[in-house]
Amino acid sequence: MPLLLAYRRWWCLLFTAILFLPFLGHVLPDLPGPVRPAVAPAERWWERAGERLDPFINAHFGFRGAIMGANAAYARAFHSTRARPLVIGDDGQLFYTGDKALEQSLGLVVRESGLETFGAVLQSFDAALKARGAKLVVTSPPNNATALSDKLPDWAEAQMRKPTELDMVATDLTRRGVTFVDLRPLLKDAGATGPIYMRTDSHWNQRGALLAFNAAMAAAGRPDLAIPADAALGPLTTAPTGDLARYLGEASPTGDRDYEIRRPEPHAKLTPLKGVVPEKPPSDPFQPYAFSTGHDGPSILVIGDSFTQHYWKRFLEARASRFGWMHNNSCKFEWNVIDTFKPDIVLYAPTERSLPCKGLPIGMP
Repeated sequence: MPLLLAYRRWWCLLFTAILFLPFLGHVLPDLPGPVRPAVAPAERWWERAGERLDPFINAHFGFRGAIMGANAAYARAFHSTRARPLVIGDDGQLFYTGDKALEQSLGLVVRESGLETFGAVLQSFDAALKARGAKLVVTSPPNNATALSDKLPDWAEAQMRKPTELDMVATDLTRRGVTFVDLRPLLKDAGATGPIYMRTDSHWNQRGALLAFNAAMAAAGRPDLAIPADAALGPLTTAPTGDLARYLGEASPTGDRDYEIRRPEPHAKLTPLKGVVPEKPPSDPFQPYAFSTGHDGPSILVIGDSFTQHYWKRFLEARASRFGWMHNNSCKFEWNVIDTFKPDIVLYAPTERSLPCKGLPIGMP
C-alpha cells in the first residue's frame, strides 16, 4: 500500500507550498509596510532566543507589507480601535503615527505627486498675492517626531533616511521663488533650553508656537512684529494631558507641562468681521474667524490647521489691525478670500503630515 494515496499527495504538495510562502516573501516584491520596530537581531540573540530574537522575526516576516496592509483594511472595515496610532519614546514622549506621520519624519514615505501639486499651488498663490500687493510666507509646523527626533526609540532612529518630504518642499519652494521658513533648525536649537512640544500631545507648546510666529514675521519682512517671550509666556507649569494620552486611556489635569499664557500688548478690542472668510457648518471643528483689533498694524491672514488656529490668535490680536484664520483643507482652500479679506500678509502653514496636496484649491485662478 502506498505511503500516501494519490489525492493526499496533492494536499501534501499544497501544504508544503503554503509553508514555503513566507520564504518567498523575503525575495519577491512586497507592498510598503510600517516602520520596523526591530532592525537587527539583538546582541547574542541565541541566549534567551525567544525573548531576544522574536522582536526581529516579528518585524521581518515574509510579505510583511501586504499582511499588515490587509490587517489595516480589516480594522478600518470593522471600525476596530485596537491599534493605537502612537509610539512611546525617551522620557515618556508620545509620538503620533497616524497619517504616516512617523514614516514621513523618517523619510520612509515620499508622496511626490502630492508634493509637486503643493509646490505648483503655492507658486500660483504667491503670484496672485503679489499681483494684489500682498506677501506670502509658507511654513510648516514639523511633526513631533521631526522636531524631537532625539527622543525617538532607537529602532525608529535607525531607519532615518534623506530626503524627507519636508526637505523636498523646502528645496522646491525655494526653487519656485516662494518664501519658505524651515522651522526645524530653530525648534531643535530652542529644544536645548526648554520644551517646545507637549509630551502627551501631537502639538507644539506655547513656546514652540511663539518661536514659529516670530520666524514667520521676520520672513514676511516685518521683524518688528515679533513678540518678546516674556510678553507672551509665563513660567513653565503643569498642563492637562493631550490628545495622544487619550489613546492610552490616560487623562490628568496636571499630566503635562506648558508655559503660562500671557496676552502681549497692545490689547485688542475685537470686532468680528463678517463675510471676509468662508463660513463652515457648526459641526466643523476648524471654524474660520476674522476680527478687527482697534489698533494699528498690517492685515494678516493665516491659512493653517490646529497648530495655528488657537495658538497664534493672541499673537495676531497684538500685531494686526485685522486678522483672520481659515483651514488649508489640503490645498482646497477658497482663493476668493484674497479679494474679500484683502490681506497684507498671508501665512500658509499646514503641519508637516498634511504637506502633500489631495486636490486643487477652489476657484484657483
